[in-house]
Amino acid sequence: MLLACNPTPGPAPLSSASATPAANLGLTQAGDLRTHLDLILGEQVVIVAKETVAAVNHTDDYAAYTTLLTANAADLTALMRRAFGTTTATKISDAWNIQNTNLIDYAIGVVTHDDAKAKAAMTNLTTKFVPQFSQLVSDASHLPLDPVTQLESQQVLEDKAFIDDYFGNNLPAFYVDLHRAYQQSARVGDAIAVEVATRFADKFPGDPSSHAVFVRLQANLMLQEHSYLATMATSAAIAGRTAEKNVALSTLSDSAAAFSALVGSSISAPSTPLVAQWTNEHAALFTYASGDARARPDLTQRFVAEFSSLAHVSKAYVLDHVNATLKVIDDQRAKNSAVADDDRAAATSIQPIADSIQG
Repeated sequence: MLLACNPTPGPAPLSSASATPAANLGLTQAGDLRTHLDLILGEQVVIVAKETVAAVNHTDDYAAYTTLLTANAADLTALMRRAFGTTTATKISDAWNIQNTNLIDYAIGVVTHDDAKAKAAMTNLTTKFVPQFSQLVSDASHLPLDPVTQLESQQVLEDKAFIDDYFGNNLPAFYVDLHRAYQQSARVGDAIAVEVATRFADKFPGDPSSHAVFVRLQANLMLQEHSYLATMATSAAIAGRTAEKNVALSTLSDSAAAFSALVGSSISAPSTPLVAQWTNEHAALFTYASGDARARPDLTQRFVAEFSSLAHVSKAYVLDHVNATLKVIDDQRAKNSAVADDDRAAATSIQPIADSIQG
C-alpha cells in the first residue's frame, strides 16, 4: 500500500509560478502537500550530511548547519499542523526533534571516538524515535503501523550509513549512501502525503499520485539535491579537499543528467544540450570558488540564457538561483556564519524552476 506511489530519486513554501502559458496540472493542493513534505524530509537528510562533514573537518560552519535543522523542523511542524491540527503536529515535532538531537549526538560520538555516546544515540533513534514517530503518523494518517515503522527504521539505517562513510573517509560510498538516504526520505514522505491527501481531499484537493504531480515532485527533488550537492562540492574545493571535490562533482554530474533527462522527456527534446550547460555551470562554479570573479558573467549571463532557453523556464528564475548560489560560495570563502541560511535560500530559489517543468 505504502509503496504503490511512484518512487522518487530524492522547505519553505513553494512558488506556483509557471514559465509557460499552459497550466501545470501538478500545481494542486495535493501536489503541494506531497512536494513540500518530500522536500522538507530530503532537506533534513542533506543538512545532517553537511553537519557531519563540518564535524569531521572541524570547520566553522558546523554550528550553522546544526541550527538549520531547527528551521527545517519548523517547516515540518507547520505542514503537519495544516494536515492534522496543532496538538498532533506538536507531538510529531517533539518526536522529530528527538531524532535531530540523536543524529547530531551520533555524529559527534563517531567523530570524537565516544563509542558510548554514539551507541546511546543510535539506541534512542531505533527504540524511542522510530516507534514514537511511527505511531503518531499512523494514528493521524490511518496508515498501517508496521509499514510506517519499516520505512522510518530504514531511514535511520540509511542516515547512519552516510555518517559512518564520511567518518571512515569512504567518499564514494558517502555520496552514494547520501543519495540513497535522500531517496528513502521521499518514500516516507510519499506514503504519508498520498494517504493524507486522499483521506482529507477537502483540505488537499487534487490527485496526489497523478503523473503531473510525479513530474513536479521529481523535478523539485532533483534540483534541491543538485543545489546542495553543488555547494558541498564548492565547499570541498575551497577547503582544498580535492578528492572529495572530485567525488562530489561526479555525483553532481549524475544529478544533472537525471534532471536533463526529465526535462527532455517533458518537452520532447534531447537532453544532451542541457547536460552540456550543466557541465559548463559546474566548471564556472569551481572557477568562481577559486577566487576568479571572471566566472560570474559566464554564470549570470551565458549559462542563464542557454539553460533557460533549453529547459523552457524563465530567465529570472534561473538568474535568481545562480545569484543565490554565488552568495553561498562567497560565504564559504569568507567563512561567513550566514552560509547555512544562504545555502538553504539557494536550494529554495530553484523551486520555481522545478515547478515550471510540465508533466
